[in-house]
Amino acid sequence: MGGNLARILKAAGRDAPPSQPILEVNPGHALVKRLKPEDPAFPEWAGLLFEQALLAEGGQLEDPAGFVKRSNALLLALAG
Repeated sequence: MGGNLARILKAAGRDAPPSQPILEVNPGHALVKRLKPEDPAFPEWAGLLFEQALLAEGGQLEDPAGFVKRSNALLLALAG
């Protein structure tokens, strides 16, 4: 069940069955193409993409301040 449907059910006072989120990755996306598993920053980039997908779905982050801190650290590393 998608996150939006679960939120609708919850708002209507109904229980939604527990489910795990599914991350659909577009292998043709420019960011995904540039990810390299051997890059030391790979876990941070992969986590950032996951959190962005969660936000795009309308979800909430467990640690919004941490998301901003990690995003800024990655951007600063790119900026040199």
